[in-house]
Amino acid sequence: MNDIINIAIVDDEEIQVELLEKLVKNWAFDKAMRVCVERFHSAESFHFAYSMDKKYNILLLDIQMKGQSGIDLAKNIRTEDEKINIIFITAVTEYISEGYDVAAINYLIKPIKEEKLYLSLDRAIAKISKEPETILINSDGEIHKLDQENIIYIEAFAHSVELHTKEKNYTIRKSISAIEKELNIQGFIRCHRSYIVGLAYIRKIGTSELELDSGEKIPISRRMYADTNLAFIKYFRGDLNE
Repeated sequence: MNDIINIAIVDDEEIQVELLEKLVKNWAFDKAMRVCVERFHSAESFHFAYSMDKKYNILLLDIQMKGQSGIDLAKNIRTEDEKINIIFITAVTEYISEGYDVAAINYLIKPIKEEKLYLSLDRAIAKISKEPETILINSDGEIHKLDQENIIYIEAFAHSVELHTKEKNYTIRKSISAIEKELNIQGFIRCHRSYIVGLAYIRKIGTSELELDSGEKIPISRRMYADTNLAFIKYFRGDLNE
């Protein structure tokens, strides 16, 4: 799961926005969870921010607003994003069926009951926890979102790195150390100054190199052998957090 959960509140009533933000932060504090809460007072303002950066994990969305409705916004978002967790908030019940159309987590009636909001947020977090970790890369002038679990290994060159994935390879103008910081490192091991390898793709480890499922050989430096061997063993025992 992401280190920070990005939550957007979209409601044209300032009092409601302030209440929701307070409740969300209380919930996050109780869960020892890091959240970034952003406030929007119209569907249009959120949609603009979303079009610039699709970072949001949870959307607390009022249905009846001036301008574009929350239902219409949700339908637009769903054409681009199947993962964002939508929680509708409204004063009426007549739109419940439309909430199902966009796979909303829940439909909360104002005044908001704290326990129902917290339960909805818990459900959203449970879904997020099951989603694969992703990484954004810029390769040949195009932005790609890759599932980290599809990265087999990363190889460093003088001024770039090459990501070898299950589908294709990507060349990135970035250092291997910078890429390493962006990864969920529990799924990878830095076995050499020039290589990071996905633990799921390692077939066996020798004293100076490892072999991938594809048969490719990757060097292991003497300094990094112990860490590489231990990470490999822990990964396949399922105890990476120990």
